[in-house]
Formats: sequence, structure tokens, C-alpha cells
Amino acid sequence: MGTPKLGPMTADSFLDWIETESGRYELVDGYPIEMVAGRTQSHNVAASNILLALVPPAKARGWRATIKRTAVRTGDRGVRFPDLAVDCGPPNPSAKEASRPTLVVEVSSPSGLSTDVTDKLDEYRQHPDIRVIMFVEPDVVSIKLYRRAEFGEWTIEKYGRLEETTDLPEIGARLPWAAIYDTLEPKLRPALQVVPE
Repeated sequence: MGTPKLGPMTADSFLDWIETESGRYELVDGYPIEMVAGRTQSHNVAASNILLALVPPAKARGWRATIKRTAVRTGDRGVRFPDLAVDCGPPNPSAKEASRPTLVVEVSSPSGLSTDVTDKLDEYRQHPDIRVIMFVEPDVVSIKLYRRAEFGEWTIEKYGRLEETTDLPEIGARLPWAAIYDTLEPKLRPALQVVPE
């Protein structure tokens, strides 16, 4: 993640400002932060694979699954651009942001892993419409799924095997983890073992 360029800004002023910018920025605590350019091929392939899996169920319900450039407002002074979002709000071709982001996905990169799982997780959980937050590591079979439960509390599910599949009733989808890693060669996360004394 880069250093602050301008600021402070509101989310509204940032969404106007970014239309004229060529770089990748997110608004964090009121400051536009330039995001580090460059993603690995495994990052891009994993993101594309997830998009391919989620477009059909989203389209069947009149929703949109989008990649990379869909703004998700995380407060009056925050805007993030997740790697993938499913927007279940009404279509609006001139919208600058997702109207009802229900699922967001972040595909981790080594430089962004700690930011993704701390700051972004906290911000996404505060959004009233987000029901599922997914973090994917593209080089290791590792998926963390945060799901908003009935009374607003969050649960976490962890997956580490390609044979696993999960239901996403929030968007009417069933996602086999092998589909995420299609054409990739991810490593398996080593299982923890108790070492006798």
C-alpha cells in the first residue's frame, strides 16, 4: 500500500475525484491511498475463476458479479475496491458504487495480506448490506469465509482442501473450491501436529 496523496476527503468527494485518476486508489480514514501496482498471475487467475463461478447465479437473479473496479463504501470516509463483489441492489448503469454489496472477495497478495485480514475485514463487517466476506490465498489452498448470522454476529469458516464445496445461499450459489484454483498449482497448507514432549 502506498502513502497518502491527498486528503482529507469524504467518500462522495473521493468517488468524484477518482474518475479523473489513472492510478489505483482506495479511501482509508479520509485519505486517498495509492495501491501497490502489480498482481501475480495466480492472483489474477484466482479472481477470474471466482468471477466465472459467481456470474451465472448472480445473473439468474438480476444481480451483478463484478471484478476489481466496483467501489464499496465502507463509511463516510472510506471506499474500498474488492477484487470481486456481488451487488444485489437494483441496476443503475451510472452508479459509482455498489448499491447493495452482499458478497465481497479479496484475493490476497503477499504485500497486502495483513491489511486485507485486519483493516478491510473490520470495514467490510461494518457495512450493513455485506453478508459474506471471502479471503482467498491463490498460492496455497486457504479460504476464509466470514458470514453474517441472523442477529448480526459473524461466524468464520476455514477451508483448506480442494474437494470442499460451500453453499452461499446469500447469493444463491454453490462454490466448489477446486473451481477457484482451476489451472493453478496451489500448495496445501501443512496440517498442524502436536509434538510430544
